[in-house]
Amino acid sequence: MFQIERHAWLVEQARSAGRVDVNASAEQLGVTVETIRRDLNDLELKNLLRRVHGGAIPIEGLGYESNLNMRKEHFIEEKRQLAAAGLELIEEAEAIFWDEGYTFQLLAEMWQPKHKTTVVTNAIHTASILSNKKNVDIIFLGGKVRSNTAATSDNWALRQLAELVLDVAIIGTNGVSIQHGCTTPHPGVSATKAAGIKASHSSYLLALSNRFGFDSFVKFADIQVFDGVFTDSDMDDTTFNSFITAGMKIKRI
Repeated sequence: MFQIERHAWLVEQARSAGRVDVNASAEQLGVTVETIRRDLNDLELKNLLRRVHGGAIPIEGLGYESNLNMRKEHFIEEKRQLAAAGLELIEEAEAIFWDEGYTFQLLAEMWQPKHKTTVVTNAIHTASILSNKKNVDIIFLGGKVRSNTAATSDNWALRQLAELVLDVAIIGTNGVSIQHGCTTPHPGVSATKAAGIKASHSSYLLALSNRFGFDSFVKFADIQVFDGVFTDSDMDDTTFNSFITAGMKIKRI
């Protein structure tokens, strides 16, 4: 198998399974582990895969975006930690923009609001979870539902957000870099996130460490916009310090 064929196979495997393993790939393709490692390093340089311990995960961009079911299968403990951190951010809020994504679905499951709160969200599953909570009123943003994430994002959602004034926005991202800020693969999703941030007095980013240093397709915010940024403890010191120096208020949990 030629290198270009291995690269295509590795990218497809990562995108279909959410991850590609070095040892398993070497065995299946009949090449050495060192060959696969070099291939994965090349694909990371091309912004197609992100190296992680023992393999690689796909980078979400114009050509690829993971679906909600896949997001439920990977980095679950890290997402639970981020969700737990999010509880403190919304504790006192009376009006919240609640972003789409599995981390925010976990946050909805954990949350037990002690006072009356209004949540504005475009995520169907999150809205369903919150509808069973005491002290929560839900405003669901209308529009076309994207099958990948079971969330809405179009002009209807933007018009609703433009009329609201909220206490806090809790936001996720597909990619974040110092040069290009926070990005997602879909223009409508980026516009909805940006509108949620604009409508809110304060905003916070909850993002896995593997999102940092990589770009997706459409920018929705500069890294300095957020009042706080939370990521998992796997972020290395070099990356952490570079974002701190660039003005991001980031904390590893």
